[in-house]
Amino acid sequence: MKKTKTKPKTAPKEGAQNSGRSKVVRLKPGKPRASWTSKLPPVRRYWGSSVQFVKEAWQELKKVNWPGRRETLGGTGVVLILVIIISIFLGLIDFGLSRLVKQIIH
Repeated sequence: MKKTKTKPKTAPKEGAQNSGRSKVVRLKPGKPRASWTSKLPPVRRYWGSSVQFVKEAWQELKKVNWPGRRETLGGTGVVLILVIIISIFLGLIDFGLSRLVKQIIH
């Protein structure tokens, strides 16, 4: 290995002020900050992509096979019947459990 010579550190002179006030510190100029409005994407791009989305959604809605009146009424009837059956079942379970808890407490 090659040895390199370094300067020995000198101790500060007695009586000298070593508070750092005598040295001038020069700061680099900071980068100019962009305003928050410049960080926003252009409105035209948003508007264009929104219009394109609506056009594509409309095309997809044209491809949908919509149910007829008879199918819609049949599906609605099945849902209503199931809701009534499940609500009766849960009501009976609730009534039975509440009676059971009253018997246990008294």
